[in-house]
Amino acid sequence: MSFSFEWPRFSDQFHTDAIHMLNNALNKGNKPPVIADKIEVVELEMGTVPPELEIRDIGDLTVDHFRGIFRLTYAGDAHIVLKTKVQANPLNHKQPDIHNLAGSRGMLAAKEPLVVPMLLRLSHFKLNSYVVLVVSRQKGITLVFKTDPLQNVDINSTFDSIAVIQKFIQREIEGQLRQMFREDLPGIIHRLSQQWIKAK
Repeated sequence: MSFSFEWPRFSDQFHTDAIHMLNNALNKGNKPPVIADKIEVVELEMGTVPPELEIRDIGDLTVDHFRGIFRLTYAGDAHIVLKTKVQANPLNHKQPDIHNLAGSRGMLAAKEPLVVPMLLRLSHFKLNSYVVLVVSRQKGITLVFKTDPLQNVDINSTFDSIAVIQKFIQREIEGQLRQMFREDLPGIIHRLSQQWIKAK
């Protein structure tokens, strides 16, 4: 059994609150050494395509409270643009390799860190996971991912022309996203739903 729901045009206040919470989530804990500044969300677009929920089990159903297990899938047009600064001088991390470049013609190497700004665009998210969804009229929405939801995400950055850096960034950002889905997104959804309930 499945059902569909409308995916609204989210309000400016929703975007402001969501960006604030995402900024906090992306900057908590230890970041990779290559990230030399805070990570900032500069654009958040929820897209026009809603996620799909397939009902697997209904555990509780009343007028004010609902609990169920769903299979969630998403392949929509949402995207996020992030801004940060990165340590772009690989020689600063691999000093023993410097002598290997001595014979390279036309290469300029520096031992000092080279910090440069970078923009990242995350799009074409594909999600697939079992989730526990609890909706309470008083307490808001609680969503817990039972499995890793991230199947795919396209990551484009200002370093796409350099394959080695592009692959490294893809791997690092995917790891950050997987952690965020497990640890931070349920809390973000819950807090946003509480604000929505208060507004109602």
